[in-house]
Amino acid sequence: MSAEDVVTASLAGLERGEVVCVPGLTEPEAVTRLAEVRTAGTPEPAARYAAR
Repeated sequence: MSAEDVVTASLAGLERGEVVCVPGLTEPEAVTRLAEVRTAGTPEPAARYAAR
């Protein structure tokens, strides 16, 4: 995908009111699911990301 394609897709996403734009993603519901999972999580990093 060219830089011009990314810019065009990003501007189209902004016009649609999208906060997140993933130009190559053909399934927009994936972004919605990610947001739902993110808000269902805890306010602290998951244990797998804790400092060792």
